[in-house]
Amino acid sequence: MPPRDKISQLPAEVRTEIDRLLIGRGFSGYEALEEQILEAHGIEVGKSTLHRYGQRLERRLSAIRASTEAAKAIADAAPDEADQRSAAVISLVQSDLFEALLDLQEASDEEVDTSERVKLLSRAARAIAQTGRASVSQKKWAAEIRREAATEAAEVATAAMASQGMSKEAIATIKRDILGIA
Repeated sequence: MPPRDKISQLPAEVRTEIDRLLIGRGFSGYEALEEQILEAHGIEVGKSTLHRYGQRLERRLSAIRASTEAAKAIADAAPDEADQRSAAVISLVQSDLFEALLDLQEASDEEVDTSERVKLLSRAARAIAQTGRASVSQKKWAAEIRREAATEAAEVATAAMASQGMSKEAIATIKRDILGIA
């Protein structure tokens, strides 16, 4: 694995400032930025390193921007009150994590160092726990949406049946059926 680039090894506040400057300059003016970093922080970072780092940052920002716009377009075109898209994404992530765990278990000791294997398993376990919590939260949310929809439907039906002169007992029975109450 190649060594990390010089910018990635800088303190977080310096990287944040470099990111801000790159974005503010429209990902150009690397020579001037190189001088500015040297003056402000006493750190020599070559313009080629800045350019490579800037390209990666610009790609990430473009990907985030595109994902955000796509998500907004999907949400506008196909509202998902019960959040079924999130359930599908969680399921995909869980499947991929499971496959990665299987691959890691099947890898020989020559392929993966034992200490690296432990680190990877720890990260995988954390990711699985997070997706599990997300899945539970999504299911609770979907159940709440279904309960609210059933309650609203029961109220509308109750009002309609009452206006048609239906008996209170019949209305109560139908309302229990709509709400799924035994």
